[in-house]
Amino acid sequence: MTIIREVHKWIGLLLGLQLLLWMFSGLGMAILPHAKVAGDHHRVDSEPGLLLAEVTEQIAPPLSGSASDVRRVELRLLSDRAVFQVDTGGGAYLLDAASGSPIAIDESGARQIAARDYSGDAGISTVRHLEHPTLEIRDHAGPAWQVNFSDPERTSLYVSAETGDILERRNNYWRTFDTLWMLHIMDYSNRSNFNNPLVILSALILFWLGLSGLVLWWDSFHREDFRAIVSRLTGKKPVLLSVASPSGDLLKTVRTPGHQTLYAALEAEGYALPSSCGGGGSCGLCKIKTSPDSPATAADRRQIPEADLDRGVRLACQHRLSSDVSVTLPDGLLDARRLDGEVVSSRRLTPDMFEIRIALPAPLEFRSGSYIEVEIPPYSTDLDQINLPDPVKSLWRTSGTDERIQSARPLVRTYSLANAPGETGSEVTLNVRLVLAGPEHAGAPVGLGSAYMTSRRPGDTLSLRGPLGDFHVGEHEEERVFIGGGAGIAPLRSMIRDQLLNKGSTSRMWLWYGARTPEALAYREEFEQLATDFDNFSWQAALSHLEPHQEWEGHKGWIHEIFRDNFLATHPDPGRCSFYVCGPPPMLEAVLNLLRGAGIREEKIAFDDFGI
Repeated sequence: MTIIREVHKWIGLLLGLQLLLWMFSGLGMAILPHAKVAGDHHRVDSEPGLLLAEVTEQIAPPLSGSASDVRRVELRLLSDRAVFQVDTGGGAYLLDAASGSPIAIDESGARQIAARDYSGDAGISTVRHLEHPTLEIRDHAGPAWQVNFSDPERTSLYVSAETGDILERRNNYWRTFDTLWMLHIMDYSNRSNFNNPLVILSALILFWLGLSGLVLWWDSFHREDFRAIVSRLTGKKPVLLSVASPSGDLLKTVRTPGHQTLYAALEAEGYALPSSCGGGGSCGLCKIKTSPDSPATAADRRQIPEADLDRGVRLACQHRLSSDVSVTLPDGLLDARRLDGEVVSSRRLTPDMFEIRIALPAPLEFRSGSYIEVEIPPYSTDLDQINLPDPVKSLWRTSGTDERIQSARPLVRTYSLANAPGETGSEVTLNVRLVLAGPEHAGAPVGLGSAYMTSRRPGDTLSLRGPLGDFHVGEHEEERVFIGGGAGIAPLRSMIRDQLLNKGSTSRMWLWYGARTPEALAYREEFEQLATDFDNFSWQAALSHLEPHQEWEGHKGWIHEIFRDNFLATHPDPGRCSFYVCGPPPMLEAVLNLLRGAGIREEKIAFDDFGI
């Protein structure tokens, strides 16, 4: 379903642009004055001229010799002169009706014919002989004269070099119309085939979009959505909302207006759930527990493991109050509080990841693996205010990304605590990776939250809220395996240090750490020291983007593949291990698929996806 959704989105965007072209080109063609497009506004009204009856006695035989190739002979007037037009299989020619001598339409004749047909004030500017038709006379065959007039509309009259007829009257009105017509029918070569392959392909794609849209509609909606619509039409009926603590104790029972989301209703009662997506269902942070009978939305199924869905875990922002409901708050929410912090230091751990230490009024009590919310006000900064190495700044500048970063509205971002509980007194440590697009996504904007955080200096104040989250180490486990990459090392570092330094755990512990280059391995010396000091801790690193000049004696490749070949494939019983995973979305997805494919039970897997 995810693949269908992605393909539907991007194809829909492309077809949406074409629909806009169809709409605006059709509107433009309707607005343009038809008489001016046809050139009739500069056309001389026909005059009676010479009557053929007056010259019939002067007519000579039109042909002499063989007439086997003649298909049609017509007596007509050319200006005030009687002529025979003889049509043959190879074209047409003119004969003087009185003498039978051939008549050639030369430049002088073309000028005269065009001048008699044109009623404007401009004179003839240029005349050009055309051996073959152009786009402006694409429906005609044979040579022609292009007679151009010096009016603002750039009028051109096309005179047949064979018959002297006015083939077409063209001007800027017609040229604009012709361009719009080309965009409308998608025939970019001849501009005449309404059933060209591009139109047919677009129709087939639109048909597929319709079918896939029905599939996604079925996947995205459920009965509660339609009940909400009915409720809106029939009035806001209050519902009973019961709120319980994570331990099951009833905290509050209130009557609250219907239609609003559980997220909004709980916030109104003083239970502000974490969120970094503004209620769009994409961050997955606002998890609550309700009845397992509550239908799961598509966003629920994307963000919540199947085992948790079966227990009634749902995203509060995706469910509206349509009937009485009981919810259980997530672990840690009741302990979360608003905090005022001051930046103590900001140093680079890797070329694009910073360690930011923040002093709080008092030590923060939390469990390792927790995170905090940072409120980001409207701000403006630029590249020079971020302490980046020259190669990263050079990459930024050459990628086309704007060096000026600003946000006009407040934002909320979540960051895991990288320090162990009680380790740094009243200070907390965050790892913030600057989200900067690579060369393959030139011009993509930088991450607004990470740009703000990495541009902070000692003494700057921050508004925080926490601790939050349910990504924690279980008790009394035989063997623990931590797998991470990028800024995902933050909660894993907190867990490992807490288990070894605070709790004195003797359980076997592993860290499998993926990075691109040696410089991207954060806390490398620290993990090496921990492995030296504690016999029950080992760590392995894998690098995926080594440069030819870089020396590395460890694993090379993607961390999930290295972990698969060097742990899962060799461990006598991986099913008895507990796994803790945190890292960039592609790595996280690959590791989770690997563990589930190896038969590891869901309750043995814990992960944090940064709310992405």
